[in-house]
Amino acid sequence: MRPISRSILSLLLLALSILAGRDWLVAAGGWQHVIEKFSLALALPVGLGLLAMSLVALASLGWLWSAGAIMPLYRALLWLRARLGAARWLFFLLLPLALVKLFMYSPLGFKLTGVAFRLWFFLLVAAAMTYFATRDDDRLLRWRPALMSAVLLGAVIIFGREFRTVTDFPLSLTWSEGNRIWDYSWLYGRRLYDYPLDKRFDAYIDIGRQSLWGLPFLFDGVTLRGIRLWSALVFTVPYILLGWVTFRRLPGRLGDWFWAGVWAFAFLYQGPIYTPLVLSAILVAGGRRRSLWLALPLVYLAGYYAQASRLTWMIAPAVWAALMALLDAGDAAEGRISWRAWGRAAALGLAGLLGGVGLKRGWIRLSRQLNLGAKTVATPPPFAPTPAPLPLAGAPADAAEALSSGSNTILTDQPLLWSRLWPNPTNPLGILPELLLAALPLLILLTYLLVIRRWRLGRWQSLAAAGAAGGFLLIGLVISVKIGGGNNLHNLDMFLITLVFLAAAAWEHGGVEVLQAPEALPLGVRVSLLLMTLIPAFMPLRDVTPLELPRPEHVEYTLSLLKAEVGRVLSEGGEVLFMDQRQLLTFGIVNAPLVPEYEKKLVMDRALANDMDYFADFYRDLASQRFGLIVVDPQRVRYARDDEAFGAENDAWVTWVTRPLYCYYQDKYSHDETGIYMFVPREQVDEDCVLPLP
Repeated sequence: MRPISRSILSLLLLALSILAGRDWLVAAGGWQHVIEKFSLALALPVGLGLLAMSLVALASLGWLWSAGAIMPLYRALLWLRARLGAARWLFFLLLPLALVKLFMYSPLGFKLTGVAFRLWFFLLVAAAMTYFATRDDDRLLRWRPALMSAVLLGAVIIFGREFRTVTDFPLSLTWSEGNRIWDYSWLYGRRLYDYPLDKRFDAYIDIGRQSLWGLPFLFDGVTLRGIRLWSALVFTVPYILLGWVTFRRLPGRLGDWFWAGVWAFAFLYQGPIYTPLVLSAILVAGGRRRSLWLALPLVYLAGYYAQASRLTWMIAPAVWAALMALLDAGDAAEGRISWRAWGRAAALGLAGLLGGVGLKRGWIRLSRQLNLGAKTVATPPPFAPTPAPLPLAGAPADAAEALSSGSNTILTDQPLLWSRLWPNPTNPLGILPELLLAALPLLILLTYLLVIRRWRLGRWQSLAAAGAAGGFLLIGLVISVKIGGGNNLHNLDMFLITLVFLAAAAWEHGGVEVLQAPEALPLGVRVSLLLMTLIPAFMPLRDVTPLELPRPEHVEYTLSLLKAEVGRVLSEGGEVLFMDQRQLLTFGIVNAPLVPEYEKKLVMDRALANDMDYFADFYRDLASQRFGLIVVDPQRVRYARDDEAFGAENDAWVTWVTRPLYCYYQDKYSHDETGIYMFVPREQVDEDCVLPLP
């Protein structure tokens, strides 16, 4: 490494060490509390972490002034690795597990939350893994082992993050988890509910996700732990399969193919991307190198499954199939694409469109999304705050006027919050900066391969690649700023998968040879290549903590009280509405007839859309006090500040749901720790609270 590069790296390490030490001290409560509050895992000496950071800072300074100052340590580490022999691979595998244990499965994970400290510790583990994986008598670290270490570290972190939620805890772990489980169960598990089998009701979820996540409900005896285990598998394994199916296993490159698939897993998890779209991409990739007669039904199925899962996905399989057919055209790099290649691309694209759009079916769904039918979008109820409860940057104060303006609606009846493209309380990084971190290193590498002409594209291939990626990028950005979203990159799903397809094409047409010798690449490209593996690995670690559950005695008391209240209402001939926590009905934890209306996610969606047609029925049922008991999550009549995450969503819910609910009901029991509020009818209703019903 050149002296100037070494100096810059030393300064960066020193700055990061100082920031990490600050984070450690903040978490510890200051120097005076370090000894009494902290002891690293496995009973290591107290304060060892601070000592290690100090040593790294000193080592960085020494490297800055004179590389020769650390040569004795350098030689000692080389000697140690040589003596370890094959045993070093044990350390290589244990280090990422120890990192996951520290931050996700130990109490220290609640304390050590500073991003700088976590990044410092993450890089330390990645460097140690690289050290153990390097096979060189003269070098501590090499580029290829560094890439391999980062990829493995990222995969272990992601698996650790997903599987930490596998528990039999009876209440919902997140805002929507419990009701999502109810959604999943409805297709295959209606037998679990006290509800007439001949009476139709559709859960508020697409059939694609419902049919996939609901598969365990085909079997009797499924448990909450089993459902959460299945969900963790669904959110991880298909990603790796897509990587292995998309990247071609070239002769003599089995190891490279394996690591490429694992890298795709970490890269796509940056969304994270909903699994139905991943499965559709697997079908497209599976038909890529097959005969046309096998590829056509695979692409058709991919299109059908994508549109059955989400409307905005309906053209994605068609675009991917046509794009890859053009990229695989052998003579296209010389500016010629044979009629055979054009025909294959057109046939596959048409098959995907037929499956995705489905002619009449697609038009019906599209017309509904475009609101071609009659629908009332009303001004919020008269108790809306001032300013209006849906603060849109640059938008009119009146929500109805904002919704009626064409600039704020694209295939949706909900407002777009463009400020979420940039750092904001809902997403501290912002959609665009986070997307740059996720995708820019890969784009730099792909551009480099094009510039040196190791990956050669013709005019039509370049247009197809730019059009597919650019179109999906634009769609993803628009959907990301729709109210209710913007906290991660999952709406950039089609764009991110397109980049994986482009990476696979570059891999096969010269990219894999370039990656065989990273040391020969320009420094900027090497750094981009390293960031392409490190960033997806670190992002799932930056904010994750161990699973924090309410105290068992509180859960037991809440459930016993809930069962008693449900029994009381049913004995009086009343109805019980579970707006939230419907998994309690799914698994028989609480026994009551199912009232399927007014599920929390659907109510939130209609609140975000200011849909008075929907709320007219809801308000009538509240005014008539139809329900003897309503179970919902914590409710507060409080409008959000400008610095609060999901502030617009909170205000919409308070306006359309919380305040009307408190008009006619009162909370008999509320427990923030367990997340359950129980509302019962008021004996007297304030006349000022009566809602004008159409």
